[in-house]
Amino acid sequence: MVNNKVNELRTTIHFKMSNKYSIIREGKRDDTMSTNAKFNVIIKEICEEKGINYNLLSRDWITMLEYKGKTRFISGFQFGLNDHALGNIMDDKFALYEVLRTKKIPVAEHHILFKNTNNNDYAEGYNTVDLVKDFYNIHKPIVIKANTGSCGTNVFKIEKEEDIEPILNQLFEHNHSISYCPYYDIKNEYRMIVIDGEIQLIYKKKKPVVTGNGKDTIRDLLIAFNKHYFSDKLNDPIYDRVLNPGEVYEYDWRFNLSRGASASTDISDEIRGKLIEIKDQITNELKIGFASIDIIETNDDFRVLEINSGVMTENIIEIIDNGKEIVKSIYTKAIDKMFE
Repeated sequence: MVNNKVNELRTTIHFKMSNKYSIIREGKRDDTMSTNAKFNVIIKEICEEKGINYNLLSRDWITMLEYKGKTRFISGFQFGLNDHALGNIMDDKFALYEVLRTKKIPVAEHHILFKNTNNNDYAEGYNTVDLVKDFYNIHKPIVIKANTGSCGTNVFKIEKEEDIEPILNQLFEHNHSISYCPYYDIKNEYRMIVIDGEIQLIYKKKKPVVTGNGKDTIRDLLIAFNKHYFSDKLNDPIYDRVLNPGEVYEYDWRFNLSRGASASTDISDEIRGKLIEIKDQITNELKIGFASIDIIETNDDFRVLEINSGVMTENIIEIIDNGKEIVKSIYTKAIDKMFE
């Protein structure tokens, strides 16, 4: 179920505002290159300060660290501090759901679907689109997503049954399996970065939603909401419109910083306590070396949405105060653990 191949040619599926969908083939994107560049700068700074020999390999995807006769590797954003099997589980949405559910840890429901051409025993009974349609008719709206991946890529909110098959067909062009789940009415989403069970950073993600005041354009409001993301992305004339007082505009329904969401470390003690309680449940059962844990808050409860074995921090660096110093401190601790 897990496909860890890294391709120079990446494929991104965009769900356009017209409610149509298309596959866009592209080489390595500029934002991906920027992410790697910022990450590499921080890692290089840490290594130089600690006297660690540092080499970029495999088109900058592999970082080889050498120190006092030991060699360690960073692959993408994975620091090698998680058991390999557990890392695969964390990066597989359905596998993670199954594990956490079995351990009675609150987790967002996920189901798996394989290609209808997959005749392997494990896919039997889980490779027909009717499963998704039946689920939709019970839970609509629903969410369909690639079973692996991050940053909100290849994640679709389904509000019409006729959209199910086209989206599945396009996802299956580049994925061996997909996940589908209920659409949760999320109030807030939180991320915790954890090293050896200890929280290094907690922040709240704020969905890119703005409210009109009768004076400012959608563009002005979105830039005020998240200047780092929106300062160069709103050239379409639709953003020239002035919102009426109290009118709400939702740029994206997802809480991904890479999709315009913002972040804040201002979290109440009560909420923080609930998040730590779930984190403790996870780390008491799973030996997590280094990961980020995403937890959603609905009107009813808190539950794990996903856990990422690769810890990406590009956007948080720009959004929170002292972002680079905080991130550098976290990565320093991770590198120290690698050489223990």
